[in-house]
Amino acid sequence: MMQLVLCAVYLFTGALLLALPNLTRRGILFAVRVPENFRDGREGRRAIGEYRGIVGAVLLAGVTALLLSPPATIGIAAAVIPLVQLVAAGTAFYRQHKRLRRFSVRDAGPRQVEVTSAPERLPWYAWLGAGPFAILLAAALFLNANWERIPERFPVHWGATGQPDRWAERSVRGVYGPLIFGAELAAFFVVMALAAWYGSRRSRSRITMLGFTIAIQYMLGVLFAMIALQPLFQIPVWVIVIAPMGFLVPALLIAARKMSEPGQAADPTPEDCWKAGIIYYNPDDAVLFVERREGLGYTFNFANPASWALVGLLAAVILSGFFILA
Repeated sequence: MMQLVLCAVYLFTGALLLALPNLTRRGILFAVRVPENFRDGREGRRAIGEYRGIVGAVLLAGVTALLLSPPATIGIAAAVIPLVQLVAAGTAFYRQHKRLRRFSVRDAGPRQVEVTSAPERLPWYAWLGAGPFAILLAAALFLNANWERIPERFPVHWGATGQPDRWAERSVRGVYGPLIFGAELAAFFVVMALAAWYGSRRSRSRITMLGFTIAIQYMLGVLFAMIALQPLFQIPVWVIVIAPMGFLVPALLIAARKMSEPGQAADPTPEDCWKAGIIYYNPDDAVLFVERREGLGYTFNFANPASWALVGLLAAVILSGFFILA
């Protein structure tokens, strides 16, 4: 069963990598600013086809290896195969990035260098971001009401073979730790959503990404609630692993469709301020976030000091997880 679960996760990440060329606005392909209809032309189709050929071959080989791996080596395969997949996809992506730079559109028209001074109200659905915290709180109240039913010792981590390899005791940290860490992650995404909304240029993409961020919060809320409730309900590991995809797949499909719609304003960021099409550093740009060129979402303007504060906040949240979940 665990081999099938690992294959499902591997196929999910592989599908994301295959879809990567279509997860940006139409004027961006492999982190290069190109004419809006370029990806439908001969060179664009060739670049996408070559990239997907490599990623697809590695994906097929990885699934085969996972299915044929004996139980004694499934743990090693589960760790190595995704790494090979990412390296192959990254190499193929960068190869197409270098090849397409000769087609780059250097002049995108007048550039916006300031975030608008007029505040813009958040959409009504921004309040849906409170839902994941309600889910986590409800799980905490349920655990408190059923404290005596919780086993004195219960598994909290499972290896690649599906067997538990780490246990926790019935204590405040052992029982509520996943909920606390889940709340921290959800809160971090609230901070990121607000920072991206008020710290980036107005665009249709910003509205799409706000909704996508809320979907990620719900995924985290449900995931960590299930982990915390597992000692009481004996939720199968495969359910806990697969359930987040129920939130991510629809959100990704909607976001990808919105991002690839024609008619969006040209990317105003200067070409020289991008490093390998991934890292944006522009001291003359007032924004904190800009649209990513290698995939869905936003990335930091690393010349803005606030970006490093947010990176530090993320590091603090991750480090706290080692203590809370230990």
